[in-house]
Parts: sequence; C-alpha cells; structure tokens
Amino acid sequence: MRKTAIFEDVVSIMTQDSATKKDIVGADPTGFRECISDDMSEKDFLYQVQTYLASFGVIGHVAFREKYAKPKGFVLRSTIQGLYVEQANADTNLQAGDQIVKLDGQHLEEFYRMHRAYFTSSTPERNYREWSELISKARQVTVLRAGAEQILSVEPSQNPIESRFEWKELEKGVIYLRLDDFRNEKAINKLYQEAQDTIKRAACLVIDVRQNTGGMDSLYFPLLHYALSEGQVYSDLGRTDEGMEILYTERNVDLRLKDFEAYVQQEGINQETKDLLEIIMQDLQANRGKGYVKFGGEDREMFPNVKGGSHPEKIFVLADVYCASSGDNFVQMMKWFPKVTVLGRPTLGILDYSNCCQVDYGDYSLNFPTSRALALDKGQGMTDKGIEPDILIPWTVEHLERDVDLERCLEMIHDF
Repeated sequence: MRKTAIFEDVVSIMTQDSATKKDIVGADPTGFRECISDDMSEKDFLYQVQTYLASFGVIGHVAFREKYAKPKGFVLRSTIQGLYVEQANADTNLQAGDQIVKLDGQHLEEFYRMHRAYFTSSTPERNYREWSELISKARQVTVLRAGAEQILSVEPSQNPIESRFEWKELEKGVIYLRLDDFRNEKAINKLYQEAQDTIKRAACLVIDVRQNTGGMDSLYFPLLHYALSEGQVYSDLGRTDEGMEILYTERNVDLRLKDFEAYVQQEGINQETKDLLEIIMQDLQANRGKGYVKFGGEDREMFPNVKGGSHPEKIFVLADVYCASSGDNFVQMMKWFPKVTVLGRPTLGILDYSNCCQVDYGDYSLNFPTSRALALDKGQGMTDKGIEPDILIPWTVEHLERDVDLERCLEMIHDF
C-alpha cells in the first residue's frame, strides 16, 4: 500500500471509526498531506503520521508503528529534572543510570521545542514513549555517565525488555507479586497457582504493577478477590463506575471479531477470559452499525458467589506512570477496597478511550480505540492525570540506585 494511501486511510479511521471522534478533531491533515509522498523515507513517513496522531492527545491507544522494527531494548524515565535510562540491554550501548543530555548535538530543551508537536502529552513524565522513538532514530546521543559526557550511537537490541512475572516471600508473612502485564495468560495463571496457598496465609500482600502495560481485565480478577474483607461480597462495596460506550461501525466490528476469534484459539485461556470474550463478541454482533451504544445496558453483579477471606489482612499496590490500560483499571478498582493502599506515582491514565482495533498496512500498523469512557461527559477523564496513589512517592534519582518504593512499603508494613 502506498504511503499516501495509508495516510488517507488513517485520516478516514480517525474521523469515522475512532471513538475519539465525538470529542477530538485532531490537527488539520492538509499540512501533513503536503509533506507525505510515496518515495519519502520510512523514518520521515513515520514521523509525519505519528505527529498527526499526537494531535489527538491519546497516549498508546492511538498509535502508528513499524510492524517489524527491532526491539529498543531500553526504558526511559522522563522528568522535569531530566531524561534518564532506567533499564537497558548491553547491546543498545546505553546503561541504566545514564542521563541523556543531547540528541544529534542539540540540548534536550532545544530539541523538544523543535519537535513539540510530536509529543502526545503535555506532562513530562508521560513523554517517555516519544523520547524512546526519537532516541532510536537519532544519529548520536550524548549521555552523562559517571559525571562525564559520552557521545554514542544507540543500537537496536536483539531482545526486548522482557515482562516479569514472579512471586517471593520478602519476609515472614509478607508476599510480593510482580506482574508486568495482564496479557501473558499462561505465565499469569502459573504465578497464581504457585502463590495462592501462600497468599491465603499471608499477613500482607504487595502487588507490583509499576511496569504493567495492560492486557485483559479478566486476568487480574483473582487479585480482586484477595482484596475483599472477611465475609464481604462485591455488592457490599457500593461502588460503580460511569461505564463506557462503544462505537460499533462496520469496520470496528469486523476488526474486533477477527482479533477475539484468533485470541480464543490460543492455549491456556482460562474460562473467565473465554466467558468475557463471548459476551463482548455477542455484543459486537448485536450492535453492528449502530454507532455509539452504551456497553452492558443492564447491571451485572460482580462475582456474586465470591466472599472475602481473612488473609491477606492488608494489600499494598505499587504503581507508576508505566502502568497503563488494564493496569490503570486494576489500580483504580483496587482503590475501592478498604484494606488496599496504593503507593508510588500516578498511572499513565489511558482509559478515556480504549478497547483498541489494529489495522494492518503491511510494514506498518495502526491502533485506534473503539470505546469511550462516559466519565468524560462529567469532565472526569483521566488523560494526563492517571490514577492517583493513596501515598505519593515522588521519583528521584535515588530510584535508579535502589527500590525506594518497596522500602517505603516495607516501612508501612512494619508499622501495620
């Protein structure tokens, strides 16, 4: 497919099929059309399309990518104070703890001013994705390492930064779970099976979702059950959210059905996930072509047969700006429960528009959202705010050297 045709299709989707269309117009595509040609470089084409999409202000759930790009192999921390490397594979030439000070010889402040339109968010801490793209495309990067400036070339990695799923006993009666996404059903189910007996005897449970990039909501449901107090059922919480509406265009329904039909064929899918997907697929078929329709018109009681147990007595959730999508939702729901405390920093906050479709353009792909949070109608969206922790732990460079958040959590447990 020609680059000019791809761009026109992207514009068509964002104006007709994206759930953002009720609220967000985005930039005038005319200027971008003038810059895009079929013989332009891949790098320049990506930059133009990504800049156009950035004007919609939707992080992650509106995205245009190279399908076959090599892994970046590093994770950045963007702050008002500077741009730092949190994790890096050795073959990238970056090291954890590096502070990035220049790109292609330009100081970051100047570089940012020149490329401001490329950044989706107005909040520095949510700009780490765009900085990662720009650093990957830069000819040279200047870092401050061990007090001295070094100029280097950032190379693609042979391997991505792997998601981690682990549990351990930090000390007697204190169990730690780390889940870096809610996507890898096989790994998550294995983790739950291995840890569940110990968790049911634990005094305190620490759930680390600081790096959780989201996935399927059904994969965190077992963790919600632990958050119920003894004898409590979900209806006792008296909590509901505003819900969402879904945009049922012909294209959206076709794309989502195709995705779900492929997903349920995978091995290791649990029954809760299958049941959830069956409801969604029936809903898609029933509402095809109807435009915006509120999802789940009737109230469904959550897990009416589940009652809370005596253990764990207290749950702590570690959150951060990398926690997104289903990760946002998990943190938001955990805050409903009296025995849960959330520590860290606000999540990424990308649930205003979600339930994404993916369009295949050969070498490229587009993600766009099909659902819209009804909280937006009351001015209660989460874009550029995220889910606030109960206890804010501001990020500092000390976090590069030790786990400040977990240390603070253990202090609270000792005082519990």
